[in-house]
Amino acid sequence: MSNLIFNKILEEKIEFFKYSFKETSRNIFYSEKLNRLIHPGEFGTHREQICKDFLRSIIPMRLDIGSGFIITDKGDVSTQIDLIIYDRNNTPLIENSERQKFYTVETITGIVEVKSDLSKNDLKSALNKLARNKRLKENMSNPVKIKRDNEGMFDAMNYPYDNIFSILICNKLNFNIDNISADIDDLYDDDIQPWQKHNLILSLEDGLLAYYDDNKKSIMYPYLNVKLKNRFIRPDKNINSHFYFASSYIFMGTTSSSIYYPEITDYINDSFNGGLNYDQQ
Repeated sequence: MSNLIFNKILEEKIEFFKYSFKETSRNIFYSEKLNRLIHPGEFGTHREQICKDFLRSIIPMRLDIGSGFIITDKGDVSTQIDLIIYDRNNTPLIENSERQKFYTVETITGIVEVKSDLSKNDLKSALNKLARNKRLKENMSNPVKIKRDNEGMFDAMNYPYDNIFSILICNKLNFNIDNISADIDDLYDDDIQPWQKHNLILSLEDGLLAYYDDNKKSIMYPYLNVKLKNRFIRPDKNINSHFYFASSYIFMGTTSSSIYYPEITDYINDSFNGGLNYDQQ
């Protein structure tokens, strides 16, 4: 069963997303005369906004999307992240005078890297950056759950939904992708663990790279104790089929992601232990 209204609206959003990402952004920021981008920074920002608008239509309303940096109470800071999906109700606004925003890792549910055409080396670099930012959630000092669908303590290795849902969106994979399902794991550095790898790679032109298990069941999160296989979903008779799969996975993945309490006193603990003078009765 399906819903005609839902499908028509989603199809409209997908078509608008594709056209805006591929055509509008290029028409605005590319000079045919000079044969190059004239404002590459603005071009990238524009594409990030296009992705943000699309994602906003398929993630839960309780979540929001920003950009900036992830921080932990141990002093870790991520590289700059194109899009950060976070719990709006439990994330403090941490912003410096230059409007750079910093997000507490406990409340992050997803991160997104937005790229244009990617060579194999570019893809390798993007995936390893994504993985290292993703694993910052393992550096929480005292994880106290706000939302976790299973009982128990934080366990990124064995409970996949304790991890951040990571997505790479690009225009095209600009190399031979005939064996990408078999080759993708070789692009990761040796220090990247299975549960830290990407959740989804969405290429507008090529398809969607995701996972499935031995029972052919689609899996949204990679994790340690289940032997997963890579699945590359190419456009078929419906040229947007990979977008439909991606939309479903993104909704389910960000909905299921665990959210933890950001203990602000842990973030500013050095100040509390810095010899402040106050009266005690």
